[in-house]
Parts: sequence; structure tokens; C-alpha cells
Amino acid sequence: MNQQYNLIYPTVDLFVYDLQQGLGQTDEQINQNRHQFWRKIKPELNKDYQQLNPQEQDLLKELAFLEKTEADYVELLVPEKLENFLSDLEGYYYALQLGDTYALQVDCSVINDNNSKSISRFQDIKENIESRIHQQGKLGQTWFLWGQLSKNYNDEEIKAIAEQCYLQINPNSQSQINLKKQGSFLGATAFEAWEQPAGWVDEKSFQDSFHILICLFPPERSLDDITKSIANVYFDLIRLFCYRHKIIWAYHQSRKLKSKLKKDFHEVQQIVKKITELGQQINAGKLNIQELQETLTHTLTILSHYAIDLSYLDDQGRTIEVNLNNYKKRLEKISRENSYNQLQFMQEFSEFSAEKYLQQVETDYINLSPGLTLLQNLISTIQGTIDIYQAKSDRHLEEFIGIAGVGLATSQIGSAVILAEIPKNQNPLAYQSQIFALSLGIGLIFAMLTYILLRSLRR
Repeated sequence: MNQQYNLIYPTVDLFVYDLQQGLGQTDEQINQNRHQFWRKIKPELNKDYQQLNPQEQDLLKELAFLEKTEADYVELLVPEKLENFLSDLEGYYYALQLGDTYALQVDCSVINDNNSKSISRFQDIKENIESRIHQQGKLGQTWFLWGQLSKNYNDEEIKAIAEQCYLQINPNSQSQINLKKQGSFLGATAFEAWEQPAGWVDEKSFQDSFHILICLFPPERSLDDITKSIANVYFDLIRLFCYRHKIIWAYHQSRKLKSKLKKDFHEVQQIVKKITELGQQINAGKLNIQELQETLTHTLTILSHYAIDLSYLDDQGRTIEVNLNNYKKRLEKISRENSYNQLQFMQEFSEFSAEKYLQQVETDYINLSPGLTLLQNLISTIQGTIDIYQAKSDRHLEEFIGIAGVGLATSQIGSAVILAEIPKNQNPLAYQSQIFALSLGIGLIFAMLTYILLRSLRR
């Protein structure tokens, strides 16, 4: 049976990130993003967007005025004092707009009485936080657990304590606890763990991914010193985790885009195979021009989707690159400002992201870009074929009109000559009808003779 450990002032900070504005989103979609974020904080907004009444829609509009599109960061909700969360729990909400991202920090801890508490209190705190915000962050979230050890432990015992802390937050972990990423943060023994999505394209799998940072402070430090150190670094942590989750989110989006592009590319290959049969159809004189026009329309639709998705894939690569640089700079700042920090374990994420995520997206873009050229050439081929056949059809039409004109002119001349003098013993109306029919027959004969003559001349 595992030994039960205690901590002084066990505290949980949950950092939650949501999309404020996505590329190409409409005003309505941006408002839905806003609602998705604020429903975590405002109980009256915790319902489906379509169910909001006029007063609640007005509240969303008021909240929109807090935002600033071009600002690097804007404080949206600043705690005036600690709130009583439950019985002996207290905490606060802190909300920011970080460029195109919403960031929410929910802090909750056992009210300090200088007595150590069971590590199981982390589970109580987690359940209390989740009962308030109801939903995960669309871009991701990070659990930050910290507390002070009640006495000195050896390294093996400290790791065992960290594993118990981990299980309080993620009891249903599908993978073996991996706390190998260990270092020093603000003088605490720090552990980081992250469960990658089982499937990058699947939305639920992405949401189930898990990131946690655990800091266990030594017993000889004063609690006031610890809390001040933590308070001073919160803003940097909010930014650091934001960059991290935007990198992972961009890679997640890139996997979905790659899947769509590969599907479109496969369909293009099938169309190319179909178009290669055009030569046989042309030689056999069996080209279906209507089917070819439908293929052109369909291919143009694919081109539109492919070009947009390829552009978005490039955007995701640049998003990873920008946030990767920001992550490195922020981590360097944190390391530089505190001599206790040994953050190599957190630097591993940036190294991994550069080698895995950034290179993969850049490679995918290079590999899939030729598909755009193939599509453009395919459309040119189809359009050129249609133009040639339409021109050929127009010549046949002109020839037919010319032949019909000869026949019509002949019939008009014939009828005019015959009708010049109507026999006295004939009913004029009946006689004219007979002559008109006879003239059409004469015109048809001349038209046929003209067609035969033209055919023989072509030979």
C-alpha cells in the first residue's frame, strides 16, 4: 500500500486557453468564441449559444468592449479579493486577452492554517474547479500543482509524492506515469508530464491530452517567500503555457488539414486518370461534352478548397514557428530572473517541437504544394478540350445554317415564280398552301444537293 503524504498549503492553478479569433472567422463566429470563453466564468452565460436571451446577448456585447484587437495583452477580469470556493477552499479567477487568445487562470487552495494537508485534497480542489468552469479550453489547458513539503525527503520519496499528486488530478490516465522531466523551479523540485493525443486528427483525443507541472518546495523556506515567488511568476507562466498550447493546437490543425489535402489529392488523381481517356473518346467521336463540363466544375471546386487548405497549412507552420520562438524567449526570461531555476526539463519541449512539429508541417507543405500546380494544369486541359469542341460545334452550326439558307432561298424563289399567276379554276388559299409545300420540298432537295457537294469537295 502506498504511503500517504501531506503538504502545507496545497494549491492548484488551472490555466485554460480558448480561441478569441480564428483565421477567416466571421463576426458571428468570433462572438461564439467569446461566449465559449465567458461561460466558464459567468454562470448566466453557461448555456448553448443559441439559447442566449436578449439580455445575455447584450452582456456578451458589453464584454466585447473589454477587448482590444491590436493589444499584446488586456486584463479582462482582475480579482479584487479571494473568493470562498467551498468550505475551507479559497481562490480567484484571472482572465486575459493575449492577442488572438483568451487566457483564464483559476487559482484554488486550502485556506492556510500552517498545518499540513493530505495530498488527496488536490482531488477536492480539482473537482471544485471543474464544477465551476464546466468545459475544457479549446486550445488546451495546464494544471499547475504546488505545495510545501512537511519535512525533508530523499529524491525517491519526493518523486513518489509527485506521482501521488499526479494521480489526484489525472486518476484515469491511460498511460504509465512519466515524471522523468525533472528540474528546479523557483527553488522547488519540479516535475512536468504530458500525455500526447492518441489521434491528432480526432477532436476528442486532442481534448483528452494532458499537461501538468508539479512543484514541491522544501520545508526550510518560509511560506511567505514561496507564495511571493509564485505570485511574481504567474504572468510569465500564463504566457509560457499559452505559447505551448498554441504550438500544439497549430500542429493539431495541420494534421486535419493534411488529411483533407490528401483526400482531395487522391480525388484529383482519379480525375487525371479519367481525363487521360479523352484521347480515345475524341478519336472515337464519343466525347460527352456535358460530362466534361461537370468534371470541370467539380475540379474548380476542388482547386478552391485545395488552395485555401494549403494556405492554412502554411499558416499553421508559421504559427508554430512564431510561438516556438516566443516560448524559448519566455523560458529564458524566467530562468534569468531567478537563480533557483534549472529549467532544462521545460526546454525539451521546444527542442521536440522544432524537430517534430515544425519540420513535419514544413515537409507536408512542400510535398503537397505540387498538387496545386497539378490541379491548375488539369483545369487548363479540360477547359482547352471544351473550347476546341465548342469551336468545332460552332463551325458545324455555321455550315448547317448556310445549307439551310440555300434551301430556304431556293424554296422562296420557286414559290414566288409559281405564285406569280394563280389559275382561275383554283381556290387561292388552297393553291397557295400546295405551292408552299412544294417549295419546301424543292428547298430540301437543293439543301441536300448542296450538302453532298460540300462533302465531296472536302474529300
